[in-house]
Amino acid sequence: MKVDLALPDELRSPLYPNIGLAGLNLKNPLHASIWDAFSTSSHSDNGPGRYVLVRDYNVFPKRSTDRGYPSKPPTTGILSRDWFHKHLTLVPAAVILFYELDWNDSHWAERQLDCGLQLNYLRSGLGDRATKLAVVLIQKNSLPQGEDALAMERATSLSSACELTSNSLFVLPVLHADHLVGYVIRLQNVFFEQASQYYLGETKRIKNNKDTLNRPNYQLLQARHLVKVSFFHEIRKDVPTALKHYNMSYSQLLEIKVSNKHQVKILCGFVNFKICQLSFRTGAPLDAIAQFERHVRHLKEPTEPPELVFMHWNWIANQFEFFGDLFNDAIAAGLNALQTKHPGFYYLQSAQCTMERRRASARFREEVLGQTVKMTEQPATKYYGQWGWEADHSSTSLSNGNTIDGDECILAMQSAELEVDYSRVIIPLLNKAVGQFKQYRPTRMKRFLMLEMGNEYFLAGDYEKAFSIGMCIVGEYRKERWWKLLSSVLELCRKSAFLVGNIPDYIAVCCELIGGNMDKTREEKLELQRNIEIIGEGNLPPGAPEPVWRNRVAPEYTVEMTKLSPFLKCRAAFSSTLFQVDEKIKFTLTLASTAVQPVIFQRVLVMFDDRRYNPLAVKEGGEDLSVVPGTSTVLSFEMDPFTDRESDGGGVLRLSSVRLVLAGSHPISLQFSDMFPITKCTVAPRKANTPVTLAYHCPFLVGELQQVKVSLLNQEPCPIQGVILTVTAAQSGGGVSGGDGSPSPQTTEGDTSAVMVDGSEVMLSKLGEEGVFERKLVFSLDSFEPGEHIDTSFVLRCTSTITFNLSYTLSYLVTLGEGNKFCYPCESRDTFKLHSVPPFAETISLLSTRGDPISTLVTCDRCLIVTGLTAQHDTTIEISDIRYDIDQARFIDDETQSRKQFSLSRHNVLNDCISIQPKASSQWAAIGTLSVVWKREGSVQEYTTTNVSLPTVPVVALPVFLSCTMPSCGGVFSPIAVQIGIVNISSYVQEVDLIAEQGESFMLAGHKHLRCKILPHDKEFLQYHLVPLKHGLLSVPLPSVKLLRHPDVESAVITNKLIKSVFIKPRQFNSS
Repeated sequence: MKVDLALPDELRSPLYPNIGLAGLNLKNPLHASIWDAFSTSSHSDNGPGRYVLVRDYNVFPKRSTDRGYPSKPPTTGILSRDWFHKHLTLVPAAVILFYELDWNDSHWAERQLDCGLQLNYLRSGLGDRATKLAVVLIQKNSLPQGEDALAMERATSLSSACELTSNSLFVLPVLHADHLVGYVIRLQNVFFEQASQYYLGETKRIKNNKDTLNRPNYQLLQARHLVKVSFFHEIRKDVPTALKHYNMSYSQLLEIKVSNKHQVKILCGFVNFKICQLSFRTGAPLDAIAQFERHVRHLKEPTEPPELVFMHWNWIANQFEFFGDLFNDAIAAGLNALQTKHPGFYYLQSAQCTMERRRASARFREEVLGQTVKMTEQPATKYYGQWGWEADHSSTSLSNGNTIDGDECILAMQSAELEVDYSRVIIPLLNKAVGQFKQYRPTRMKRFLMLEMGNEYFLAGDYEKAFSIGMCIVGEYRKERWWKLLSSVLELCRKSAFLVGNIPDYIAVCCELIGGNMDKTREEKLELQRNIEIIGEGNLPPGAPEPVWRNRVAPEYTVEMTKLSPFLKCRAAFSSTLFQVDEKIKFTLTLASTAVQPVIFQRVLVMFDDRRYNPLAVKEGGEDLSVVPGTSTVLSFEMDPFTDRESDGGGVLRLSSVRLVLAGSHPISLQFSDMFPITKCTVAPRKANTPVTLAYHCPFLVGELQQVKVSLLNQEPCPIQGVILTVTAAQSGGGVSGGDGSPSPQTTEGDTSAVMVDGSEVMLSKLGEEGVFERKLVFSLDSFEPGEHIDTSFVLRCTSTITFNLSYTLSYLVTLGEGNKFCYPCESRDTFKLHSVPPFAETISLLSTRGDPISTLVTCDRCLIVTGLTAQHDTTIEISDIRYDIDQARFIDDETQSRKQFSLSRHNVLNDCISIQPKASSQWAAIGTLSVVWKREGSVQEYTTTNVSLPTVPVVALPVFLSCTMPSCGGVFSPIAVQIGIVNISSYVQEVDLIAEQGESFMLAGHKHLRCKILPHDKEFLQYHLVPLKHGLLSVPLPSVKLLRHPDVESAVITNKLIKSVFIKPRQFNSS
């Protein structure tokens, strides 16, 4: 008996109209090209059709002769098994006859008659089916231009002879082969429309028959007709109508009351699949999900006999899998799923139902295996979901003449069920679910599914895959400390490793399972611990597959315990984080066990990064190396450090791992690589007993070559050798800027030899080698006697304002102990935080000859450069010379230079000045450099030269010169006569525009706005009277002057030489 638990292939594949093409002989190249164009082209607007080559006109299935309906309602079945296949592949919706015939054929009458005969043969082969017929004329001549009377006449004649309407006659020109595909696409659209008309007619015919079946006892036929109507509408691509009828048929099926509910359930599964498929296709995923949940809710109870309940679980599993596939296809087409609603849940449900199916079959396994199955041939049934023993409600005989018995059928199905490999069914479902949960990131569900996959692989006998899957997820459970889940996963790994003979991994898993947190009984843990001891003795644990284990026995095993949750905890700690080279290094190991019985070690080895210490940290076996459960065992270690300078000159000793070797002839090493709390220490040299003194003056001045004196005194009881003194200068913070927040503009000669230290400049040089500057200086001495005193020195120079560290390191070797047995490296170091400051702060100003500040120089006028030097520290400096290096190509300066010596200290100001006159105009002109030669007072070092850049200013050439004549003082309300002279010093006529302003303190009498022209080398005088309104030193209002020939010259530059202030005496009153 065929079991209808899976979907028919016709329902799962896309539905296309079945269209037959007749009259094509594939041996004819032209016909073969036409057939290829139809069978391979998928460019139709309505989608591709299913084209069948019709060679025999009598192969079509005939319609049933019993067109009426019985007086008694049928109870045999709902839907015939071959109905889907028949209407998709056997019964054509349209048959197209291809016939080679041109309009101007000379044998038109004979060919027309032959075409009609072939079409009649097709009609007779189809019988009374309403299949649409059409004729396509293959014409090798070109199509007629415009209206062709002959073609129209012969088309009408041919349609009449073939008993066809005019819209069922088509022409296929084949003169141009490259146009064939285009003509075929047009014909495909027409053929699809004709096929759709056929299916529409079938639905109307079925509906007409269905309307006569109003009585409730015709429920089977009503459900059958609704399924057929829905299927035909889907072929027509009328999806909304098809979906509507599928829903109606599903509701009709649920209302059917028959004895064999299995038939209803099978048909409901088919219809539910189509509803969900079309709902996803029309963009209604929520409707599809709701329909599927309704489907499972209505049919969750078994409808099969109790002996065949496994079939119910098989059917439910298939339903979940089919819906998961539909959901997944919809996501691939662009649907967005949610983390709480995606195909993975349905694949998981399918797998769980398959597990229920396995449990259901296990109930009758022993009973069935003890019986003889007599039925070797499965009985065929006519309808979906029909049992073999109830076909046609009569006793049906098999081909061998035996009568079908229901019990034998059930026994045969049970026997066939026992041959199913359930794991091979469940694993792909779980694999699909894992892929979905991995995509939507619920990690815990993914781990749960992987554990289920591991269990299934174990049941299937693929122990290596089961072990690998378990090891993939065991790490996450360790991190989350889910001991019960971890125990379950580890048990799977243990059994898998045991069966494949993976001895190292088996030992590692057992080391976890015997721990106190694991969900195992004491007896089970005791058995596992004994198995570890048995393996350590070189024997096989009880029940081990001997051929596999014998080939994999090794002389020793190493288990990395760091990433496990083992039964044994190992903690390491040095007694101190710092040991000197002349004292012993001490550390302890603390071991604690949560096993069920004591653990005995035959050796404990401690490993260090420096491998020379490994032989010094070993303990051999004994009772002291046993760990009792519930207690802690502390192992103490002491070792002498190595005394060579290379290894322990301030080096770090790190404890890398600990190996605990279990007792046995095949030792098992438990290795711990990650321990705490203190797993590293510093092995420092012996503290030196030779003090070092550095003498210097603070603060350091930028550019100064300061001598730093170094003094050493040997206070050791014996001579020392290999003395090395290293002096280093390094910046300790950001560079120190000037008081205004900007870097100092001072530079010092010899900067090219400076050594950059972290972006700032600090230079060191040995005495007598001042030209060679380095970042680090090294002084060495072969031997140094006790009590001996040695002095040396070096030169330090800072070329910028910084804060830096001056540090020294003294190292040497000293021989101590009885008989001068040990040679120890000794070391001392110290750091001094120092800073450098500028030797002086300079202010440089540009003044006119009247003492007014100016920012622009004029070619016809001299100006003053005034320099002020101040000290911002408590050190007195001696200045031997101040020089101005003026750019002679641009400026004229005084010939005299200052050569006097000065002393500069805090709160003192040293001023100096020089007059210059520009030679020519320039947008920006660099005046030159100011050089100050100085040194620290009382210093024996040579003088240092500090260079300061003078300002860069614009220089303009004025064509006119303004002068002003007025009294130096006046009285309130007393008029003051003012004369302004304008001199044209150019060779061109200058037009001057002058606007006089009286200001707030004066009243003005004279020309307030004057525009005049001045001839070359001529002058013009203007007379004004100012009446003061206030007393005191008042600012004289300056006129606004513009040169019309030189509009870019500013008025402030032109009026710079005018008098800017006058003193006004207060008004005197007589006491009378």
